[in-house]
Amino acid sequence: MDFLIIAYILNGLLIGLATYTDIKEKIIPHYITIFMFLINISVGFYYFGFDSITALISTLILGLILGVGMGGGDIKLFATLAPIFAYSSFLYIPIPIFAIILLSFIFASIWPMKSIFVKYWKEIVPSAGYMAMVIGFITYIITFYGLPFKILFVWGFAILSIISIRKFSVYKTLSKYLGYLSPLYLVVIYLIDSAYFATQNILMTFIGYILQLCLLSVVLYALTGEEISIKKPVSELNEGDIIRDIIIINGENVTVENSGLLKRIKIMFNAQIGKIEGKVINLDGEGISNEEMELIKDLNSKGKLDELNILKTYPFVPFVLLSYIIILAVKYLNIYPI
Repeated sequence: MDFLIIAYILNGLLIGLATYTDIKEKIIPHYITIFMFLINISVGFYYFGFDSITALISTLILGLILGVGMGGGDIKLFATLAPIFAYSSFLYIPIPIFAIILLSFIFASIWPMKSIFVKYWKEIVPSAGYMAMVIGFITYIITFYGLPFKILFVWGFAILSIISIRKFSVYKTLSKYLGYLSPLYLVVIYLIDSAYFATQNILMTFIGYILQLCLLSVVLYALTGEEISIKKPVSELNEGDIIRDIIIINGENVTVENSGLLKRIKIMFNAQIGKIEGKVINLDGEGISNEEMELIKDLNSKGKLDELNILKTYPFVPFVLLSYIIILAVKYLNIYPI
């Protein structure tokens, strides 16, 4: 009897149960990780000896290092899986666990990006068409005259355009309407130089640019503050909620900065070097603690705070389950040695 396969199946069922509770209640019950620990340490030690224990401890340390953005339950989940994957390791950490962690983070980052795209696609897609059209003309001119630094010109324009679209409403409107006309670019290039159109595969290149620019737009939208968030009255805040705002308390003066990621980093840097006086509350990646909750409610009772922007978070365990299934499929279908 192959106890390892049985352990993999039981772990899949337990992670599936953890997925359900994470979605419904945003918690991973302790009994799930305890069952996983008992099963995996027993089976892991049977097959891999002390390497399984080393794998568990090393993965736990890795989880603590990468703990920003992960809860304690997620860290324990990865650590308890480690013993049954101890057959192949790097720095004492099982290589399949590295793969599961990496895939989980990739899937977890794609989901909110999808939400941003769904929310803003009506401005992202036309603007991407406009930028693809301009980039197409820039590429044609650079190619025709044999100019250097094509990549610098192309992606420099793309990044500056997306930021300008976010900053200037006139440019945003202009790019949107010009984007509707972008298919005419294909006709113009074909009429000007049909040989270039054919040899450079302009149609597929144009579509590729649009897809890349849509992805780049979503990333820059997130960096400039378009995370999906909701406003919540202070009275409805719960422990574990992640505040998007930065709260600056300087004596009786309370300032709430609702800004993008880059500006939040700047504020925190200025606070660290002493350019900002008073207490700064910035909880990106971490939930509200009891102490911070009491302070915020005290400010609310004094009329200093009414509501705050709370980041809309997504359950992490479903992405762990998906990654776990993918790694097992890769292993047992002999897709890749792992």
